[in-house]
Amino acid sequence: MNFVEFSLGGFRGLVRQDLVEGLSESRLSSLHKEVATASEGVLARRRNQVVVREFKIDRKPCQVAVKSFGRQAEWKDGYDKKRGTKAARSFEAAVYLQDHGVGTPPPLAYLERWDGDRIAESFYLSAYLGELQSFKTRLTNLYASKGPCAELVSLLEQVATAVRKMHDAGFYHRDLGNQNIELLPDSPSGDGAVQFLDLNRGRIRDQLSPEERAKDFARLNIPSAFLLIFIRLYWNLKTPKDFERQVNKQRRLFTIWQKSRLIRHPIKSIRKAWKLRNHPTSRIEDIWIWDDRSAQASIMLNKADRRRCYSWLNHCKVAYSNLKAIKSVKRSYDEQLKKAFSDKVDLSQRIGMSLEPADVEFEPQLEFLYELGHIPVLLRFGHHESREQWDRTLHYLNQIHEQGHSIMVAILQDREASLKPESWTSFLEYIFSNIAGKVETVEIGHAMNRVKWGVHNLTEYRRLMLPVMKLRKKYPQIGIVGPACIDFELHHTVAALDHLPKGLQFDALSHLLYVDRRGAPENKQGRFATVEKAALLKAIASTSDRCNDRVLVSETNWPLEYTAEWSPVAASHVAKGTRGSRVHVTEEQYGNYMIRYLALVLCSGLVERVYWWRLVAHGFGLVDERDPGGWRKRIAFKMLQTFLQELGQATFIEKLDMPESVYALKFVRDDGEIALLWCNARKYEGPWPLAFDKALDSKGEAISLSEVGDEPVYLIKTKQRTSDYV
Repeated sequence: MNFVEFSLGGFRGLVRQDLVEGLSESRLSSLHKEVATASEGVLARRRNQVVVREFKIDRKPCQVAVKSFGRQAEWKDGYDKKRGTKAARSFEAAVYLQDHGVGTPPPLAYLERWDGDRIAESFYLSAYLGELQSFKTRLTNLYASKGPCAELVSLLEQVATAVRKMHDAGFYHRDLGNQNIELLPDSPSGDGAVQFLDLNRGRIRDQLSPEERAKDFARLNIPSAFLLIFIRLYWNLKTPKDFERQVNKQRRLFTIWQKSRLIRHPIKSIRKAWKLRNHPTSRIEDIWIWDDRSAQASIMLNKADRRRCYSWLNHCKVAYSNLKAIKSVKRSYDEQLKKAFSDKVDLSQRIGMSLEPADVEFEPQLEFLYELGHIPVLLRFGHHESREQWDRTLHYLNQIHEQGHSIMVAILQDREASLKPESWTSFLEYIFSNIAGKVETVEIGHAMNRVKWGVHNLTEYRRLMLPVMKLRKKYPQIGIVGPACIDFELHHTVAALDHLPKGLQFDALSHLLYVDRRGAPENKQGRFATVEKAALLKAIASTSDRCNDRVLVSETNWPLEYTAEWSPVAASHVAKGTRGSRVHVTEEQYGNYMIRYLALVLCSGLVERVYWWRLVAHGFGLVDERDPGGWRKRIAFKMLQTFLQELGQATFIEKLDMPESVYALKFVRDDGEIALLWCNARKYEGPWPLAFDKALDSKGEAISLSEVGDEPVYLIKTKQRTSDYV
C-alpha cells in the first residue's frame, strides 16, 4: 500500500495516495460536522462516532468508513502527543494487520488537527466493506434461535482461527470484545472472513507472551463451557499447560473491573442494567442451545459455573426432603432388594423404543421399528421446537397410533420454559389437546437435576409442574409420570417429588437410569449396581405419597466410540478420529450391555418398562444413519430383535444360583423353557443351568456351546407341557 504524508488546512497525517485528491480543505473543515450530523450510514454513535461517507478514490466515488474520535482529558492528549493519537495508532495497527494477512478493513488515512497541546480533531478512514455483522450479534442470534450447536461451534472455530492468526502475527489487541470482531456477510470461512476493529489500544510485538494471549481472551463474552472449546480451537486442540488457568485468572480480573463500573460510572451502569433487564441473554446462565447431533441440550457452563446456579437455599431444600424420607426409603429398599427376582414377570410389552421425530428422517425409522415387532413407542416434544415441528411430530404420532402401538410422550423443557411460564403453559395445552385419546402416558419435565436442561432450583421445577394440575383434571385418561431425573442422583428425585404442587400425584415414577459410567450394568457404584439402583427407585416410589409405586425407565443407552460430537457424553466439539472417553463402548459391548441391562431391571420386578434411547442415532442408537454405506443396523439391533423373538412373550420364572459374576435367568414360554446366560468380565465353561436342546448366541445364531463370556446366550429346552410354570 502506497501512503504519503499529508498536510492541509491544519490537518496532518498519512493518506493513501489515491485518496489525496478527494481531501480538499473545505471537506476537511466540515468533516467533523458531517460526521456528527449524519442521519444515514451511521455505524456507531457513541463518544467515538463512525459513519459511512462518500469520497473520491482514484477519482471514483467510493464508500469510506470515517471514525471520529471524541475530545478527551488533557493528560490523555499529553500521552497521545508522545505515543500517537488513537487515529494514528488505529492506522498503524491496520497497516500492520493488512501486511500480515489478518482481516481488518483496509486503512485509507489518519488525519489529526492539534490546537497547541490539545487534540482538536482526529479521524481514521478505512474502506467500507458493506454491512458487517459483529461476533456479538451472531452469537445473540444463535442464542435467540437456541442453536443449533453445530453452527455455534463452526462460528467459534472461524473466530478462534482468526484470533490465533492475529496473535501469531504479533498483534496484541487489548480490547478484544465480541463487538470488535466483525464478520463479512455470506463469506466462506477463511482468511478475511473475520475482521478486527477498534485497534487503537493494540500493541505490536515480535512475539506475544502466553499472558498477553490470555488477556485478549478476558473480554470475550462466551459461556464458560464453550470458551474452553474456543481455547482448544484456538490452539488447534493442543492447548499449552496452564493456559486455561491463565485465561480464567484474566477473566476474573476483568470481571472485577467490570463490576467496579457501578462505582466509576453509576448512572451509565444503572441505565444499561435497566435496558437489558428483559433481554433473553442478559444473563449468561440463561443461554440455552440445542445440540441436534447428540439430541440434547448443550452444556453451556463449566462445573464451577453450574454449581453457582444452585443456591444454598436449594441445597437445603434437597437435604431437608431427603432427611424426611431416608428412614422409610431405607426400610423399603431392603425389602425391595430381598424381593428382587422372586416373582414371575411377563415380559410382553415391557420394552419400548424411542424414535426421533425432529432431527432424523422418520419414515425409515418406522420400517426398522416394525422389524422389532409391536412394541411400545416413545416420542418427544420440545418446548424449544417450532409449532411446525410439533405438528410434524403429531402427524407421526397419529401414524403410530393407527398401527396400534402403545405410545408414551416425553415433554422437554428449555430455559425459556422456566423463565416464561405462560409460554410453557401454552405449549403443554397445545400438546395435550392434540394427543388426548392416542397416548397412554406423558412424562413432563426432563433431567431437572441438570442445569443444562434449564431448571436451576426446586422453585422453578414446581412452577413448571403447576399447569399440569389443570391438564390432569381435563385429560384424566392420560397417565402423568415423572420427575424424570437422570443418573444415580436419587436425592434429587426425592426432592422433586416433595416439591410437586399440592394435590399433584404421578401415576408412576419415571427416571433416566444411565449406568454407562460404570461400564457393565453389573458393575457397582459404591454398593449399587443396576439392580440396587432400581431397587432404590422402587423404594422411593413405594414410600412417596406423590406417586404410585410403579417405576419406568424412560431413557438409557451406552455411548458409542468414535462417534465424536454425536455421542451423548462427548463435548460439543471433538477432534476427528478420537475414540472418546472411557465410558464409550464398542458396538458389540453396547449390544451385550443392553441385553443384560434389560434382563436385570425387568426380571427383578423392580422396573415395569424400559424405553431404549434410541432406535436410530449415530452416537448411541441401534441403527447408524451416518454410515457411509447408508443406514446400517448395528449388531445391537439384531441382539434386541433376538431378545424380543425369544423372550418378548415369555415369563420370567427365577434367577438361578450360579458362581460369582455368572448370571442365569430362567423363562418359560408356550413351547418350552429358556435360560439366558452370561458372565461379567470372566469366562464360564459349565455346568449349564438348563438341559437344553439348542443354544443360540445373542444374534439368534445356533452355536455349539463350550463357554460363555460377556455375550448373552440362550439355552432352549423344548417340551410339550408347561402349565406347571404358568
